[in-house]
Amino acid sequence: MSEKKAGENERRAHKRYRAKSGTCALNSRVGEIIDISRGGLAFRYVDRGEWKDMPPSDLGILFGNGELCLEDIPLKVISDCAINDGINITRRCGVQFKKLTKKQLEQLEYFIWANTIDFNEADEEFSA
Repeated sequence: MSEKKAGENERRAHKRYRAKSGTCALNSRVGEIIDISRGGLAFRYVDRGEWKDMPPSDLGILFGNGELCLEDIPLKVISDCAINDGINITRRCGVQFKKLTKKQLEQLEYFIWANTIDFNEADEEFSA
């Protein structure tokens, strides 16, 4: 990983957290959450060729540990690209959260707290 140069600005408005668990479902795509923030998330899924034209915006569902579930989360697809994963055609989809209600934002914050590893803690684990 490259170090940030002094004075270089981060483009993201929200801190991203690595997911320790969680699933995102968007239309017929269901995948494992890679990372998440208050502004959006990235998830990976196996491309079965079922999703030719992805709608730019839709409602998604997030599943976390236990029975934690956030439904009808408004999402906008920002990116969807292939990842070289050997045999399977795996893709990485980045989505942005659209206008969330106060209740949805509170649920999202709890979801992040319950289903992620702080990147600083993760960096310490991997540097050992």
